Amino acid sequence: MLSLGVFGTAKNTGKTTVLNAVLRCLWGFGSIAVTSIGFDGEDLDHITGLPKPKVVVDEGILVVTSKEVVWRSTAKLVLLSETRIETTFGPLGIYRVKSSGRVPLVGPNSSDALLEVKDVLKSYDPKFLLVDGAINRMVPFQHVDYIILATGASRSRDLKELLLEAKAICKALALPKGEAEDRVFLSGPIELKLLEKYKEREIVVESPFHLLLVSDYETLFELLNKVKIFVLRRPELLCVTLNPYYPEKRVEGFRLAMVDLGSLKKLLIEEVHVPCIDVLREEDELFKILESKVIGKWAFMT
Repeated sequence: MLSLGVFGTAKNTGKTTVLNAVLRCLWGFGSIAVTSIGFDGEDLDHITGLPKPKVVVDEGILVVTSKEVVWRSTAKLVLLSETRIETTFGPLGIYRVKSSGRVPLVGPNSSDALLEVKDVLKSYDPKFLLVDGAINRMVPFQHVDYIILATGASRSRDLKELLLEAKAICKALALPKGEAEDRVFLSGPIELKLLEKYKEREIVVESPFHLLLVSDYETLFELLNKVKIFVLRRPELLCVTLNPYYPEKRVEGFRLAMVDLGSLKKLLIEEVHVPCIDVLREEDELFKILESKVIGKWAFMT
């Protein structure tokens, strides 16, 4: 089973749109399971009141979610088994989709729980596991094989700030893998002062996500360029997706507005050297990457 996470830098950065595109692409290439780190399934954004896109699943897909939210689904789900994994919405269950529709996702909220979900799913033998998540619940993504970074105007309308954050995240996700051996091993979330303290040494951390829990991405990016850091594990970054839409506050409430992210895309491609896609307009480009990397890897494994 290959696993792929969709990691949003903020609410409304388009990760559900990306996840639905990934589901459409992988559908037909083998069985799929889908879940979320935390909860994803509100009808309306609780801050802006604007409608939120929903995860859409087709017949046969496995869904890992809580029975406490299944009643909100428009897809027909059949319970296959219950797990011992507890969430704030009760224990998780493994469901199979009997008729297509929308589904709310409640999933494992820790690294250990995600590993347990992956272990439980082995008996159902899915080829692909898709995991939805956001910047405030990213550490479990250390245990997926591939990741897509979703960012955009909802995070910030300051293109310089968006570029800096994306560069820091991509830089962290490109750190080389290495064991502790004679290096300094730092466990858990890493504070910037620790990187400063050991900047003359080689450092090993658990994953890139343990570095990305800081709020000062500018200093983090500077340190990533001058400190020799290795990670025990990390997913492969497939691409960055950009969502130009954001909720604009008006006197009468919020409305959907957009900014031109063309220059940001150009700079990301030039400076970070990763594919950068507007999924609403360039879904085919995402499909090509998935077919080359994920489906190609699965074909090689089998």
